[in-house]
Amino acid sequence: MKSSIIIPTYNRAPLLPRAVRSIPKDVSAEIIIIDDGSTDDTEEVVAALQKEDARIIFISLSENRGVNYARNTGIEKATGEWIQLLDSDDEYVSGGFDIASKVLETVPRDISVIGFMTLREVGSSMEPRGFRVGEQWNTYEPSYQDVLFKEHIQGDIHYCIRRSLFAQEGYRFAKYINGFEMAFFAKLAKDGKKFLYINQVVDMRHESMGMHLSTEPYKRWPRQFTCAYREFVKEHRAALSKRPKVLRDFYIRIGKGMLRSCNPLGVWWITRTISF
Repeated sequence: MKSSIIIPTYNRAPLLPRAVRSIPKDVSAEIIIIDDGSTDDTEEVVAALQKEDARIIFISLSENRGVNYARNTGIEKATGEWIQLLDSDDEYVSGGFDIASKVLETVPRDISVIGFMTLREVGSSMEPRGFRVGEQWNTYEPSYQDVLFKEHIQGDIHYCIRRSLFAQEGYRFAKYINGFEMAFFAKLAKDGKKFLYINQVVDMRHESMGMHLSTEPYKRWPRQFTCAYREFVKEHRAALSKRPKVLRDFYIRIGKGMLRSCNPLGVWWITRTISF
């Protein structure tokens, strides 16, 4: 079962070899690295890696467009049946890719998204993430509400996605925003795509070079995230209205994002939460 491993990168040249070399060389996979306008020696590092591993496909973007744009670009070039997402500062654990591959070979055809557990670097230790809190379990099929609210799920998840969702059904990560993957997966769940969570660790997430690609990007791009949060609330309003505390949090985020962008309407969004 062939996988396409999508690795967007931006100024992570020293870390790329670790990510690439964590993928076993004896497995059916293509490794698509998308350089999102790096200013370091990413191109030279990838050229050296390609001499080691012929499975590497390199795409260089002329300007920095954000992680979602880079992922979409890689996905359009992918040929595997499954898409696996790996950040350039992360890596598969020993045996992790094999665990994922075995599941992908046997999973029912009606499953569109598989989520595996991860390890997260916290200080000097690696802590498990993605597990279902307070329960013993091996596999779990989350509902739309589970995915939307990350019900019982703590932390990061390593996702594998059927390429047919992109190639045949036209799904894409929102290219106007640098992150907020939650919106993508919540949309899939709302549309009835079936998810399966597997209680096995596949990768580890490092806190490298001071900023993980998905760490609080809304503070860096307030206008992007204000727009994304508004679209998210519009898309999932019926479900969010049943969780006033969650909806209030998104209203506050929208308001703060507007104020960061010097838009006085942010005050209106924040004051609306008084009625919740």
